[in-house]
Formats: sequence, C-alpha cells, structure tokens
Amino acid sequence: MSRPTTRLWDKGGTLDQAVLRFTVGDDPTWDKHLVHWDCLGSAAHARTLERAGLLSGDDVTALLGGLARIDARARVGDFNIPVELEDCHTAIEAELTRECGQAGERIHAGRSRNDQIATATRLFMRNAATEWLDLLGEFVEATVTRAESDGDVAMPGYTHMQPAMPSSVGFWLHAFAEGGLEQMHTLTALLNRLDACPLGTGAGYGVPLPLDRAYTAQLLGFARVQRSAIDVQNSRGRLERAFVQQAAEIGGVLEKLSCDLLLFTTAEFGFFGLPESLTTGSSIMPQKRNPDVVELLRARSARLKARVVELDCVAGKLPSGYQRDLQLTKEPAVRTAIELSDMLRIATQVVREFKVNAERLAAAMRPELYATHAALELTRGGLPFREAYRQIAAEIRAGNFDDARVAAWRNDYARVTPETLNEIRNELKAARQREEPRRARIAAAETSLLP
Repeated sequence: MSRPTTRLWDKGGTLDQAVLRFTVGDDPTWDKHLVHWDCLGSAAHARTLERAGLLSGDDVTALLGGLARIDARARVGDFNIPVELEDCHTAIEAELTRECGQAGERIHAGRSRNDQIATATRLFMRNAATEWLDLLGEFVEATVTRAESDGDVAMPGYTHMQPAMPSSVGFWLHAFAEGGLEQMHTLTALLNRLDACPLGTGAGYGVPLPLDRAYTAQLLGFARVQRSAIDVQNSRGRLERAFVQQAAEIGGVLEKLSCDLLLFTTAEFGFFGLPESLTTGSSIMPQKRNPDVVELLRARSARLKARVVELDCVAGKLPSGYQRDLQLTKEPAVRTAIELSDMLRIATQVVREFKVNAERLAAAMRPELYATHAALELTRGGLPFREAYRQIAAEIRAGNFDDARVAAWRNDYARVTPETLNEIRNELKAARQREEPRRARIAAAETSLLP
C-alpha cells in the first residue's frame, strides 16, 4: 500500500514550521464542519472519473466505502485533521490512500483543491440555508400562534420612542411574522444562487480530461453546472458574502424583536415578562433575573453584520482567479451557519414563552393615544385636517383631552385580522411547497452517494 504524502502539494521539499502554522491557520478547526460535504463531493468525483474511464469499478467501490466510513467517524467527532495535513481535503485523501492504496492516490485526478473547497463549501452553505428556511418557518408560525392567542390585547404604538397611537400585541407580532416571511422568500433566492456545481473546473481554467460535469452536478443534487471555471473562483467570497448577508438580514428581524422585548420587559414598562427558565441571575444582586438570552440575540445580530464587512474586506479587493486570501472566507461562513441556526431556535422559544401583562398594557393606553382619532373625527365633520389637528393639540396642552373624550374609541385600535393571519399561513405553506422539489433532489443525491 502506498504511503500518502503529507500535503496534497508536497513535492519532497522542506517547509518552515512557522510558515506551516501561519498558512494552515485554524483550518483544521473549521474544516471539521466540511468533512461530510467533502466526502459527498469526493464520492461524486470518483463516479465521474469512473464514467471517464479513469477509475475502475472496484476502485470506486473501495473509495465509496472509505468515504462512508470517514463520514461516519466525522459525524461522531472521531475524524481529526492534523496540522501537518492542513485541511479536511488532505486528511480525507490521506485516509483513503491508507485504506484503498492506489485508488486513494487516483481520486484527485481532474480536480484541484480550488474546486474541491468551493464544492464542499457550496454544499455546506446550501444545507445551512435550507435549515434556516425551516427554522424561519417555525419562527413565523410561533408569531402567528401568539398573535392568535394574545393578539387582541391593546398596546401603545410608539414612534420616536414616544407613545403615538393605539395598537395591540397582535399588531406588534404581525410585524415579525411578515419580516420572517420576507426573509424566507430571499432565502429561496439565495438557494437558487447556490444551486450550481463548481466541481470539475480544477484550479480555475478547466481540466483536460473528459469529465462529464453535468453528471457530477446531478450526482450532487445541483440544478446546473457553474459554467465559467474562472467564475467558480471569483464567486468564492461573493457567495459566502451573500450567505452571511442573508443571515445578517434575518438577524436584523431578530435584533428588532430583541430590542423591543428588552424595553417592554423592564420594570418601568412591565408590558411583557420572561419566564424564569429563559433568564439568568446576578452574581451579586439576589433579586435580579436578567434577560441575557435576548441581549445576546441582539449582540449576535450585530456580529453577523460584522462578518459581512469582514468578507467585503477579504474578498472584495481580489483579482480574478484563486488567491490564498479566499481561505479566510470559510470561517465567517461556518460561524454564521452555526450561530444563526441557534439564534432562530432561541428566538422562536422566546416568542412562544414570553408573558403578556394585560393590566400594565391597559394602564398604558392613555387618552392622548387617541388624539389622531379625534382629529379625524373632526375632519369627517367637515373641518380641514390641519385646523382639526391644531384644535386637538390645543385641548391636549390645556389638559382637556381626557378619558371621557375617548371612551367611544377604546375598542378601536390596530389589530391583525384572522384573515391576515390565514394569509400568512398560506404563504408559509406555499414557500415550503416551492422548495420541496429541490429538497427531494438533494436528499436523493446524498442518499445515493453515501448510502
């Protein structure tokens, strides 16, 4: 059995250890998240090489068995990536060579680490974006369910952080349902961008072998091949940025929810409360229960935005083709995938479990919230709006605008209707159904590659 080289590019020379550490960086840490996806890409490449007459059937059988075993080990945290092997791609090939001999040494024919990395990362992002779509759907469902159960509770609406007009808990929750639904639509657009197979383009200038790239794309569940070999490399950083940008936009919805909840759960407002299970304590103040989980939702949303800037700075300045700078686009993408999934799960739990204090909300429905109602009533009676506006403003300054004036409007406040909530549910169902063909295609491909 042949002995594997230490690195895919090793030609027998020496390498300074400081240079090794610097160039490898923390790839062994982040590449652990890519092992499964690189195994899928390698399985597809092996079958494509067989179709091209470059691997025998026995070689492919051995390689697929080895890849399945590596994948199983990685799933339980038993596949390590030594620093001297740099990344998951080298570690996988080294393991295949140990197990399969020359078949392991043959598998890299017709590919570069450049298109190999692009493929594994693309598959990873495609899977993460699909998970985000599911989690966003659960978040939207949670907001709709809470709007149905607590939506009719009256609540002040604010502009400039000041009481403005009468609203309701449901009207407030409706905003986050719509925000989440919008992000589901943009996630579908992101998945369309990711649905192109980069494998088979080598270092960025094609491969002089009869590789059937359409067959490779089909094996990996992609809708199409990425036609330009150079653009495969140019899209690294661009697609990672789009992926992280999408996460940052979803984070923006959660950030606004967090800010609202942090304000409305203060003792001074007391509109909402968090159950003890969602709060933490103080190390010095016995009475404290802290909304750390919501504060960290807000902070993590900010961190997602920072990663967009990071990717802009790393990849935005580069010329065409592969540059080693692109190595640093993996970490922001992997971190983002993990973090946003956690954020969506926590946000959904918070929406399901926060408490509504109807008495405090009722006490906050002060008469001046109905000032616009009063002005518009005068307008309906024929008074020009600007004159009606001044008249009501004068009453408020004089202290004459009280509960008696607004008694007839107490039940006239912004609500979300059952019809609107049903529309959201129908749109949610349609968004899920639109993704079913892609999900079925991907699931069938992954099952056939690594049974």
